[in-house]
Amino acid sequence: MTEKSRPLIIDKKPGSKDVAEIRKRNRVLLKSLLVACISINAVLGLLIAYMLFLHMPYFNVQQVDVTGNRRLSRTEVIEASEMDGNMNLLTVDLNAIAEKLRRHPWIRSASVYRRLPGQIIVEIDERTPRAIVCAGKLYYVDEQAELFTRLLPGDPVDYPLFTGMTSDELKVHGPEIQELVRQGFSLLELLERSGTDLDQSGIAELRMNLDEGLTVQTRSGRMIVFGKNDFELKLHRYGRLKRFLTQTGEWNNAQIISLDFEDRALVRSEKARLQG
Repeated sequence: MTEKSRPLIIDKKPGSKDVAEIRKRNRVLLKSLLVACISINAVLGLLIAYMLFLHMPYFNVQQVDVTGNRRLSRTEVIEASEMDGNMNLLTVDLNAIAEKLRRHPWIRSASVYRRLPGQIIVEIDERTPRAIVCAGKLYYVDEQAELFTRLLPGDPVDYPLFTGMTSDELKVHGPEIQELVRQGFSLLELLERSGTDLDQSGIAELRMNLDEGLTVQTRSGRMIVFGKNDFELKLHRYGRLKRFLTQTGEWNNAQIISLDFEDRALVRSEKARLQG
């Protein structure tokens, strides 16, 4: 092989600048790998710690405090919540517990809170019976005129009684009946303030009629038709009528008094029909 045909081999060694660049890239790569390993280990550690917390008896529900209950006992409230004694406070669904409590007929609203390490606080707002509606069965009515539960044997019955409706009417005309009950509350409050003989102690029941409105039946058997509105005006008319019939000696004979007219009252007595 001649000198001209011999291949030319150039042995070029990397300079100091290239070596520094390579080392820099290697350090960045190693640092990234180290950070990734540390992050993965931290996540795994947190996950393991969380799983341990979920199974630690320290965070199990140890105490349930109930506030706002008057009629319902603490045991009844807890039963309505369907809480499990082995629940973990970190995983318990508080909204689901509150929703179950609101399904109870006596509970209007409910809120549930957690307090670490093992306490649940239940705050409820109970319904307060205001009256009883007889519509095939007896139902308690709350202060918002909502029928919320049937009466059970032994339940208190010393409340104003609304009658005149059937169970079928209750199903079909629920909102209208609720409005009549609401009007009945207004009438009862007016009668209680009036100082007449038509206070709650003298009233046996309030009869409801979807067309005619409200009729008060006294404990003596007298029926007084008030209709659906202008109760204060009609109560004044009742006072004048009572004075007139008392003076004429007809008051004790008046069995049905209709005040549901613009300018007069009609009276039906045992003897005849009188106008006052």
